[in-house]
Amino acid sequence: MLRPAKSPQTYLPGNSVSKPASFKSRSAPAYRRLHDKACFQRAFPRSKSELADAGSALQQIATSISAGPKAVSRRLTDSGIAGTLVKYRFSYDVAMWLAGKVPGAVEIDWQEIQDFEPLDELLRQVQEPCEDEFFDSGGVSTREWMDVARAGTGRSSFDWLMSELRGKRPPAVFRQLYNAADIPLVWNLGDCPYSRSTNVFPTHRVAIRNADLRRRPRQARNEIRKPLAGITRLTRERGARLIDVAVASLATRHRETNHFDFANPDEVYLADVGKGIAIAVFGLLPAHRYPLECTMGYLILANGVPIGYGGSSVLFRQINTGINIFDEYRRSETAFLWVQVMRVYHALVGCTRYIANPYQLGEGNSEALQSGAFWFYYRLGYRPVEAGVRRFALEEQAKMRKTPGYRSPVAVLRKLASCDMHLTLPGARQREYFAEEWLPASSGLATRELGLAGGRSRSEGASRVVRKLQESLGIRSLATWTPDERRGMKVIAPFIAALDLSKWSRSELALTRKLLRAKGGKYELGFARLMAGHDRLRESLELACRRSAPGNS
Repeated sequence: MLRPAKSPQTYLPGNSVSKPASFKSRSAPAYRRLHDKACFQRAFPRSKSELADAGSALQQIATSISAGPKAVSRRLTDSGIAGTLVKYRFSYDVAMWLAGKVPGAVEIDWQEIQDFEPLDELLRQVQEPCEDEFFDSGGVSTREWMDVARAGTGRSSFDWLMSELRGKRPPAVFRQLYNAADIPLVWNLGDCPYSRSTNVFPTHRVAIRNADLRRRPRQARNEIRKPLAGITRLTRERGARLIDVAVASLATRHRETNHFDFANPDEVYLADVGKGIAIAVFGLLPAHRYPLECTMGYLILANGVPIGYGGSSVLFRQINTGINIFDEYRRSETAFLWVQVMRVYHALVGCTRYIANPYQLGEGNSEALQSGAFWFYYRLGYRPVEAGVRRFALEEQAKMRKTPGYRSPVAVLRKLASCDMHLTLPGARQREYFAEEWLPASSGLATRELGLAGGRSRSEGASRVVRKLQESLGIRSLATWTPDERRGMKVIAPFIAALDLSKWSRSELALTRKLLRAKGGKYELGFARLMAGHDRLRESLELACRRSAPGNS
């Protein structure tokens, strides 16, 4: 979660990590501190020699831990350090990623399984009919059965299971069965490239940070609107490599996000914002895109080292997003980095309104509450949307100015975090804001449209809605559309079919035709840009939602 940026004088550690030759056996906490310092210096080196020392130290730490007492290594479980273990119940998609990227390094943590029935149900889906009696006989345990079933494969239980699940149809069913089994795994990081010690995206050059890190811009709005020199869409190969870095950066920290798990290797953008800092933005694979919103995750890299991440939902000209900086980098230029993330999204999509939800500010989130996340956003220009909370924030700000060292009590921060905060750029208009409360209402409109379409099945009803919308928009045929484009059309069609298009202009109808096809296009960014320019769609959808609200006819 967010923490307020500290003064620049406290950003960079005062001392470099030790030379490798000076390493001695240390306690687990000492190894953690040394590892964090080396990671920080690798991301923000003040000299080439410091960069070399940090790299050598990270290698030596792993070697020392492996050669040291087992008790120390055990206490470093889940640290993400090379040579240690990560224990976690990963989702189906990350588990499948692990099976493909680090074969032989992951095993089922049998001792942590309390209830075998969900795993047994999953295994029944991969058995041959001739095996049913043996499996259900009661004379063999789940683990023993798997040992017999994989005897000739040379694979671990985990690798064998994932190989059996790979390619099973329909994938959504097996994803659900695997996730329901909640299988505990143990990942031996060893010297693989995905530990926190080794997970780096290759860069052409390293920027030396020979001065204090950058402060929060005086005028964040001006910085956000500043043009970027260029944003590159990576090749599929480079995009896939960066997705691996993103997934691993979370997996070693017991985190996951759909933004990375379902990222599209064909749609990865990389923006250089100076001094070795790059912002990567990931589009989603067509099959995993959201109906109305364009959801795009991002990863912050410092000299190729992942130091933070977040997700975003782009809708018309607004974007709902937040930032997470990994613990060891929280003494860096957090506020500056967050402004650069907003700048990149503005350059990509043209959004003029940024939204922070109460959870990001501390509602139901003790870490954000304790860190004073509300003031982090406030100092950048975000303001509460509710007038009462805005007045209360001004009163609290006056106390802070009057009393040096004063910090808002938790009870006050909780009250401040009770509503959304918005940052608006010059030119943003209130009437362009599509309140998030209308998203479930929009979904209700789509459900009604599908229900009225009739048909023998929901799928047939959806096809009828598509045909109806084709006729309304003058789309003669979808024969030239790709399968992904037709799928995208089917996903978004019920929302638009629920609207009255009779008074729309020709240009608005033409824009809608482009929008429908772009939903399933190779790059979803095109869809986000078209949505940002479709005022009639926004206005009509909001009007329809208001009319469908309880109490309205």
